Amino acid sequence: MRNTVKMTRKSLVSMAAVTAAALAMAAVPATASADDTATTPEGYEQYLVTQVELGDSDAQQTLDEYQTLSDSEKEQFVTYLDDPERGQELGDFLSDATDVDSINEEAYETELRKETEGGDVVLEATSGIEEVETAPTTDEELSDPSARYYDRSAWYSVSDKIMGVTVTTVKIGVNYRTTSSRVTKVYSGWASHKNRVPFLEYSHGIVSKWISANPGNNAHAETIWQGEWKGIAWDGRQRIWADQDGFKGGYLK
Repeated sequence: MRNTVKMTRKSLVSMAAVTAAALAMAAVPATASADDTATTPEGYEQYLVTQVELGDSDAQQTLDEYQTLSDSEKEQFVTYLDDPERGQELGDFLSDATDVDSINEEAYETELRKETEGGDVVLEATSGIEEVETAPTTDEELSDPSARYYDRSAWYSVSDKIMGVTVTTVKIGVNYRTTSSRVTKVYSGWASHKNRVPFLEYSHGIVSKWISANPGNNAHAETIWQGEWKGIAWDGRQRIWADQDGFKGGYLK
């Protein structure tokens, strides 16, 4: 199974800029106005505690990570959140790509990690695969008793972390069927997200799925993420492709 991944990130400028701007709100309690409440370490922690108490299990991970920071690190954390230049910096940081429609999936390099602020702010990608050998089911499969078939599920996610605290995660996956040498069917694609930024809303459109033409013969899934923060909207495309060896590539642009 292939665990090595490759990536080159292109234009996520508008998404990164608005996300970073939204991060500046993360220390403001959900009941307070963004215009008249100062960002404080205590404010952000109370926001997370409130989310956990409301039954948001995902918020517990962010709270646990945040509580491991020292007092001085928490001060630095909210300084990053409150910096009006962060959006432009992240936008510049991610604007090093070409047209996503021109990507050669066989040669594409999926990047695992991008850093800024001396490593305090990180965009980190992870991937995984699950597989189960299954019996042949169709007439075509049954016609070759020597063939082996597998149902597989691959996923690809990108998380935004500040001082090691996971703030947002977007994830896409594809469920598909293969022989030992090629993809034969794509069952479905799916997407999910985690958001620990107050006042930032995430949603995604239809998750498309397909098998690419030879020589790629990869199972694909793709969706368009949409977000809004204080009336500012952005979108970004997330895609994954995989084959009989597992995850092959992905991007968020």
